[in-house]
Amino acid sequence: MGRGEGGRGGNGWLPGGGGRPGWLSGALLGMALAMAWNGAGAAAAQSLEERSDRVEGVAELAAACDGGRSALRATCRELSLAVMSVQRAAGLLAALGSDVPGTSSTHGRRLGLAPRVGVSLSASALRFSLPDVSGRTAGALAESDAATLAGLRATAVAGLLDGFGFGPGVGGILSLDLIGSYAIARFPTDKGLSSSGSAVGLGARVGVLRESFTLPGISVAATRSWHTEIELGDDRTPGAASTSLTVSSLRATAGKNWFVIGVMGGVGWDRYEGDARLRAGSGGDHSGRVASERILYFASGWFNFLITRFSVEAGLAEGNRDPFQSRAGAFDPAERSWFASAALRVTL
Repeated sequence: MGRGEGGRGGNGWLPGGGGRPGWLSGALLGMALAMAWNGAGAAAAQSLEERSDRVEGVAELAAACDGGRSALRATCRELSLAVMSVQRAAGLLAALGSDVPGTSSTHGRRLGLAPRVGVSLSASALRFSLPDVSGRTAGALAESDAATLAGLRATAVAGLLDGFGFGPGVGGILSLDLIGSYAIARFPTDKGLSSSGSAVGLGARVGVLRESFTLPGISVAATRSWHTEIELGDDRTPGAASTSLTVSSLRATAGKNWFVIGVMGGVGWDRYEGDARLRAGSGGDHSGRVASERILYFASGWFNFLITRFSVEAGLAEGNRDPFQSRAGAFDPAERSWFASAALRVTL
């Protein structure tokens, strides 16, 4: 119980223990974090509160699309906002709240050099709003619509470093897990979206404190995922769009296990970005890069069954400011999104 989910307890002052040189463990830690998410340290150094509703490229893409033609202005604005909304929804479904479901501790290693490995399968859903891209007129596009996304995510985790220990029950400091994931999403075609998409993710989780009999598990994680292209609208609608998507995520979690049950809470920051292409009327295609950032909060609980754990999670993601000061459309980008997931995890 004093070891939480990790491998061995404290190993003195050398992460990884076993007499391994400290500089080697430190180098491995730095390399893993760099591979997990390029620029995570720079993002963490900035105030998340200041960045939480940042929007980039939406107004510029709409301006390029309408080309100064007032007849296309409303359509181009709603299409560019629809791209941002779909990026946020698909990105959140791929990243979810917790980077590893059902635990706030790093996995650590087993005896010797063998990593402790965990695999999980999550089923998730989220509710979000967007302009009505399935509408057949510009007036319909200006209306707000609600959609539900559903998906599955498989996650694999391997403990690489056990971290520092300062005594019995106080360990796992700067321990390290590597994380890989694959997610698939089902988009509602009746809302004018692609039928499906998928995402591949890589990342790392660093232990602040490994869970013990008396102390909670605390960790932070940085991940990045890459999503397949998403399409909006078609030839029958007043406009159409498509977008690529990359999601960069930071998560901080804290939780505690009590024999057969446990709870965890966390906060996260996501950045969604990708190259987008709009087509409105007969104006041709116009391309630009769209990005947005937001804060999310989540909580989960679980039941333990030997090496298996079943967990449920619910969370809330903040919205973004409207980049257009004078806009008549009904869609409000500041609206929050709710999400939920259930996961089954096995740790070996």
